[in-house]
Amino acid sequence: MSDQGWTAPGAPSGRPEPDPYAGRPGPGPVPGPAVPPPDQAYATPQGHAAPQGYPPPQGYAPPQGYPPAHPGQPRPPGQQPPYVSPPQLPRYVDFRPGIIPLRPLTMNDLFGGVFRAVRGNVAATVGLAALTSLVFLVPFTAFGAWVSSTEESVTLEESVADGTAGLVGTAGSMIPSIGSWFSTILLAGFLAYVIGQAVLGRKVSAGETWRGTIPRIWALAGATLLSSLAILLTLGVILGIPVVLLVAGGAGGDDSTVAAGFVLLLLALALAIPALLFIWTRLAFVTPSVVLENLGVGAAFARSWRLTGSGFWRLLGIRLLAAICISIVGSLITAPLAILAAALTFTGLPLDQVFIWQAVITGATGVVAGAITTPVTAGIDALLYVDQRIRREGLDVHLVQTAQGTAAPPWPRAAS
Repeated sequence: MSDQGWTAPGAPSGRPEPDPYAGRPGPGPVPGPAVPPPDQAYATPQGHAAPQGYPPPQGYAPPQGYPPAHPGQPRPPGQQPPYVSPPQLPRYVDFRPGIIPLRPLTMNDLFGGVFRAVRGNVAATVGLAALTSLVFLVPFTAFGAWVSSTEESVTLEESVADGTAGLVGTAGSMIPSIGSWFSTILLAGFLAYVIGQAVLGRKVSAGETWRGTIPRIWALAGATLLSSLAILLTLGVILGIPVVLLVAGGAGGDDSTVAAGFVLLLLALALAIPALLFIWTRLAFVTPSVVLENLGVGAAFARSWRLTGSGFWRLLGIRLLAAICISIVGSLITAPLAILAAALTFTGLPLDQVFIWQAVITGATGVVAGAITTPVTAGIDALLYVDQRIRREGLDVHLVQTAQGTAAPPWPRAAS
């Protein structure tokens, strides 16, 4: 057995090992993080403490403005105090003196605000809506029924063979819709007043709503009439030429003229729809401007046009969505009456009696729809008006000051 002891693998044996890189270039440097030069300061990353029991590397000192690496280590003289992160600001809390928070509104704020206004002012919203619908629709329905009674007492088959029978009765059954149009004028004014006061946290009665709206009744009627005329004039300008071509071609038997008129009519319809939506949106705030800002008809039109100058697509989308949803709800409510009116045609009754009952059903449908759907539609427009003034004019600041008692309200309240 050798007197040389056992050597563990990898341990130095005392004999020089041959250099594997002798006579050729050695391996390049191993990639790794660059080591800072000794004259630069070293700092433990903020939020991480150095391992306990290990002193900081020699030649390194914490940079100015940072705390020492170890608690209790004295700070060099003249060093700035340690950096302290700013405190977390509290989350923004909505200031809500009334039915909406005083900030730019979301879709939930708009619909929720309208329903809160209706629940908190039932007499001034649903009550006045039902009363107004009755006041206008009862006389118009009676007149429509009388006009329908003058229709010839013929059967449906005889009217189809005649070709002209039923025109008077049809006109009479549509007369109650005129009453619905007049009641909508007042209802839009009522809801604008109620929403304006509800934004400030005020509940109003039906009497106060009437007193606050009735002085503006003629301005409301004029604004609504001009809005309707603007829509009809737009339709007339766009659809006039195609309709004239169709009528002329049909009367003269000219198929090419009829075909040209039909093509132009399709193009005109494609142009008329966006044009009507544009006017419908730009004139959305005429009624709130008349009621809440006490403006005349011309000034209210100009005011609505300015307010809708920005955010047009947002306003159009919200109003379209609201109109579709409310129309669906209204159709579900009035569906039984509509089915009954359609079924009367197949009962075998004379046409005069059919049209009389259809006029009555149309009036009843108008009362139901006016009491349930019109307050929501008008309320959405009034809240959109408030929201647009918050976004464009900083109305929320004025409303906050009003709620705190340091500023006059942006719109007046009816005297008791």
